[in-house]
Amino acid sequence: MVVYVIGSTGKALMPTKPAKARHLLKAGKAEVCRKAPFTIRLLYQTGGATQEAVRGWDTGEQHIGYAEVRSDGTVLSKSEWELRMSMDKRKLIEARAVFRRNRRYRKTRYRHPKFRFHTVRRYQYDAKKKKYRWMKVKTGGFTSDRPEGWLPPTIQSKVDHHIHLISVMRQITPAKWHDRIEAARFDVQRMKDPSIHNELYQQGRMYGFENVKAYVLAKFGYKCPICGHKFDSDHKVRLHHLTFRSKGAADNPDELAPVCEKCHTPKAHMQGGTLDKLRKTCKRKEYREPVFMNVLRKRLYKAFPDAEFTYGNITNADRKALKLEKTHANDAVAIAAGNHYGSVVDAEETTHYKQVRRKKRSLHEANPRKGRKEPNRLAVRNRKNVKACGRFCINDCVRVNGKRGWVQSFTGGGARIADSDGEYITVSDKYTQVPFQKIRYLHHTGTWRQYAG
Repeated sequence: MVVYVIGSTGKALMPTKPAKARHLLKAGKAEVCRKAPFTIRLLYQTGGATQEAVRGWDTGEQHIGYAEVRSDGTVLSKSEWELRMSMDKRKLIEARAVFRRNRRYRKTRYRHPKFRFHTVRRYQYDAKKKKYRWMKVKTGGFTSDRPEGWLPPTIQSKVDHHIHLISVMRQITPAKWHDRIEAARFDVQRMKDPSIHNELYQQGRMYGFENVKAYVLAKFGYKCPICGHKFDSDHKVRLHHLTFRSKGAADNPDELAPVCEKCHTPKAHMQGGTLDKLRKTCKRKEYREPVFMNVLRKRLYKAFPDAEFTYGNITNADRKALKLEKTHANDAVAIAAGNHYGSVVDAEETTHYKQVRRKKRSLHEANPRKGRKEPNRLAVRNRKNVKACGRFCINDCVRVNGKRGWVQSFTGGGARIADSDGEYITVSDKYTQVPFQKIRYLHHTGTWRQYAG
């Protein structure tokens, strides 16, 4: 981990180590400016010498990889930002719609529609009056007040997070650093029209194949569809044709599936084998991320016209040349390093950031709680949006029995604590809640949880 430094004049300086930042804070020579990523502001004048480096960005629908590589190949820091899943948001929106519909059935007041019916004027010739007259015709659509360039909230949120993070890192890092951003996992136009030429494809005959391979791997989540293992040195990937070449199979991405070396056997190719069954289940599988990446690429081009953009198939080839494992942070290292360095001095650890909800929005339980000693005759519902209890708040970072975790919810005299994997930290085998007396407060956490891995 590194700590970003801003000078007393507001100019961004070179990052420093956490030990030195801790010494400056205790001595009163600096103050905390930002918590995620952790940034301090110096309270005394100092020199403004900086070194050249490249900020690498591995964009994606669910994860954002970031790395800083100096001109000599040293990786200053690397981190991964995990966004909230769209399906989790969708489930919350669907549940809200059900509760809201039930509430409207209970309340009989009339609510006027939010949209106006769209009407069309059509002219008709009147033979008696010998002139044209118009009449209003009601259509089945509605007018919409959505501005030009409107995006669904889930997509708009992720696009805003990408732009916001890049803007923040530009503010807290030296001005001479420049950005290199991965605009897409693969070049869709390259697959549709192989005759497209660009300087990105002048570096080897395998770049076109890596483009298709990156699409197929991302389509299946970098896992073997048969055994479920992630592709690594023990489970090397093999692109399998769902249809035999003797029957006219081509290198179409829709006809390919990534299979590990252990599952790609002659026996599995026979009729009734695992690869023969895979043809019926995976042939028409869709991949939605290219739609989001196309939207994101246009926004990034417009927001950062001075940045350098690349593609995921090039990143994959550069990462393999640098002999780095497949992670979002290492992809960012390969993006920042490019093909300019024969090797890089990798950072010791990766900083992880996970986006969380600030609080539960529902006021109380949807269904009345059950009675325990006595029946719940009054249909009392427990409160749910308790965001603070004493000095503790939701998502605060705490320590229990030497383990680090975050506050998930509150009970009568304690709280439920979860670690970075989402597992509860308990002090008893019988209960999941931990008394406040056994919880040690560390610091407050907002939207992003930070932990090292």
